[in-house]
Amino acid sequence: MQFNVVLNQVIILFIILAIGYVAGKFNILDSNGTKKLSEILLYISTPMMIFNSFFIDFSQERLVNTIWVIGFTTFMFIVSITLSKLIYGKFNERTAPVLRFTAIFSNCGYIGLPLMRAVFGEEGAFYGSFYIVLFNVFLWSYGYMMFGGKDTKAKTLKRVLLSPAIIAVYIGTIVFLFSIPIPSTIKGAIKAVGDTTMPLSMLIVGGVISTARLVTLFNDWKVYLSSIVRLILMPALAFLIALLVGVPYLPAAVTVTALAMPAAANATIFSEMFGNDAVFASKCVAVSNLLSIITAPVLISWVASFV
Repeated sequence: MQFNVVLNQVIILFIILAIGYVAGKFNILDSNGTKKLSEILLYISTPMMIFNSFFIDFSQERLVNTIWVIGFTTFMFIVSITLSKLIYGKFNERTAPVLRFTAIFSNCGYIGLPLMRAVFGEEGAFYGSFYIVLFNVFLWSYGYMMFGGKDTKAKTLKRVLLSPAIIAVYIGTIVFLFSIPIPSTIKGAIKAVGDTTMPLSMLIVGGVISTARLVTLFNDWKVYLSSIVRLILMPALAFLIALLVGVPYLPAAVTVTALAMPAAANATIFSEMFGNDAVFASKCVAVSNLLSIITAPVLISWVASFV
């Protein structure tokens, strides 16, 4: 049953991606369009979706589970960073940062969080929001510097602490901890805007993929290696560690789901910024998105079967 739930959700994602692809091919969704949609996603819909996930009652169990998510997520980022160095240490200087980045950073927010919400409910999205906090901390510090960014510590800290998603977590945490009542009309508006995150994200991915010739996406073995590490090795390793350590079900499921998502689009953005192989990065992101249609339902259902 759980496999069907996940599969149906992923198929929905794929259909929306296909719509974005067609829109891109017919120039309905051009590069300017995807850029504007990305801004809406970053500054409006994703923060609203995160904030909406905090509209649940406070409990001691949820507080303990949140601590588990923070601890386990931090540990898995350290594991991912270490493994990425071991696997890709001897690759050339233009592709190595891309491959290491795709091993460490998944699309846990734009695709992962809506999927967590669909499969594990609002509580799953609540825990997923804390994964995103740590994702942003590592992304704008280690991930940024890995490509050659040399911001001061103050600028790095500012970028991490003032990102829209993190601000939504700040406000949401206060609402959650102090059980601050929010009028139903405001909740409804926030939820409605947050619900646009998933379709917007997949339309953007489809639009970006439409700019590349599909045949060229699959002619580089390193792209396949990137997807295997991102979509299979990292989430499977996290799940096995969770079983050995005894991580509670929902914190483990949310962390594994986040790690089972395709490569983060920032791989392409950072590659363009710092002169790495942006075309190769876009291939890794696109192929991992396509292959996740197969791998994500299997891995997430595997995790869910241990409830």
